[in-house]
Amino acid sequence: MAESAPTAPASADEPTATAAATAVSLFETEVEPFQLSLLDSGHFALFRRVWQDGHRLIQGESERLSRLIDNVLQLARMTRNDVRLRPQPVSAGELMEVIRSKVTSQVERVGFTLGIDCGADAAAAVVSVDADAFSQILINLVDNAIKFSDGAERKAVDIGCRIADRSTLVFWVRDYGPGVPPDQARKIFRLFYRVDGGLTRQTAGTGIGLALVRQLAEAMGGTVDIVNREPGAEFSACFPRLR
Repeated sequence: MAESAPTAPASADEPTATAAATAVSLFETEVEPFQLSLLDSGHFALFRRVWQDGHRLIQGESERLSRLIDNVLQLARMTRNDVRLRPQPVSAGELMEVIRSKVTSQVERVGFTLGIDCGADAAAAVVSVDADAFSQILINLVDNAIKFSDGAERKAVDIGCRIADRSTLVFWVRDYGPGVPPDQARKIFRLFYRVDGGLTRQTAGTGIGLALVRQLAEAMGGTVDIVNREPGAEFSACFPRLR
């Protein structure tokens, strides 16, 4: 392949124009002929599929890194007592709709299905929460469910809300993985705690997400809990009902 002639250094006043010209030149001399050669050889469909798979992987990892950064920053603010939550009355139905819009692509991109279960009575119930903090709680719980049920036979994450009693509303996230060992269920919300055993060795984790879930819930007057199901585990965040 012929090498292009060296170009003169760009002046300080023309960096954008130079970058654009370089990009066009690279496309014309490298990318476009490569694409044409793929078309000629009948391999373009394979190239396109590989490119799409790589794009999805990069996008997924980018979102995962973004969530990790959000968690670290929020944890740092809470450690400094610098969190300014603004709880507002909001119905469970509204909160669930926001969460659905935020986590659907996150769940489906990794080949899981998303189920939502929030009956009419529970959806009409009102709690006082900071919308952003609540979203971070549920997104972390969904991320945790995906992470620890990756090898499950049933690849699904269910989220929902229910009325526990006249004064409490429960938001929950369930996976269909191996569950959490009973002797570690109370420890799992501790900062930097990771479940012992083979599951942890196979799964990347920082021990921050669930600890932040507990701290954010408690900052809004709520509590967190975990119950093993058959199969899987159900993580919940409980908040006082206003009505």
